[in-house]
Amino acid sequence: MKTLLQLILSLLLISATSFAMHLERGGRGRADFPVRILLTGDSLMEAMGPQMQRELSGYENITLIPIGKRSTGLSRPDFYNWPRVLEENLRRHHPQIVVMWVGTNDPQNIHGHTGLGEPCSQAWMRVYTQKLMEIATLCRRYGAQLIFMGPPVMEEEPLNTQLAQINMLMYNFCKRYKLGYINTRTLLADSRGNYMHSVRRPDGRTVDIRWRDRVHITGDGNRIVMDKLLPYMGHVIPGTPPNRSLRARGR
Repeated sequence: MKTLLQLILSLLLISATSFAMHLERGGRGRADFPVRILLTGDSLMEAMGPQMQRELSGYENITLIPIGKRSTGLSRPDFYNWPRVLEENLRRHHPQIVVMWVGTNDPQNIHGHTGLGEPCSQAWMRVYTQKLMEIATLCRRYGAQLIFMGPPVMEEEPLNTQLAQINMLMYNFCKRYKLGYINTRTLLADSRGNYMHSVRRPDGRTVDIRWRDRVHITGDGNRIVMDKLLPYMGHVIPGTPPNRSLRARGR
């Protein structure tokens, strides 16, 4: 019965785009019915999930459930089995939306598979696509809309090139199966697609968007990502029509 209700709510989400929520950091509003959003992935989501919880605390009927776990991905289910963890949380929380941010830790041998060659070889990519499909199938089974977030740009090679390949694979997979996708690589890169450590804000201040390890993302960097992700989520959540007068003051 819960699974059927979950499917009905998901169909309502899909059909209600004309009354979409206007989601923004520090905003206010109310969803037409309770919406649960499961935030999954590696240390990038582990950092951004609680921050996004705070940023959306002014919205009624929207609950964010962050379960990010550092050092994880889809290549090493022997270390952390995301499909199993995801299914446990799909059963427990019955989310309407699942956001998954993975890939950064994945350029390594895929557990349980031999003879794939180097990470991001054609054979490796075929098996990694199966991993993406496993996540997508689980979300579809439990009536949750899935949004994948690709890995961000990096300064170090060959990691940056490997993540660019995973990013493209993820993009094409989401396009083929009509899944949500956020390209964090372009959001955090300069105009030429290169690694960018800091940005100049509209008020003239320069802020770091990556930590000193040049891998992880700062709070200011997460805000850039959220400014893309939140409207994307909002357009499938029926609720308060777009109204910028609802913005929180003094941000």
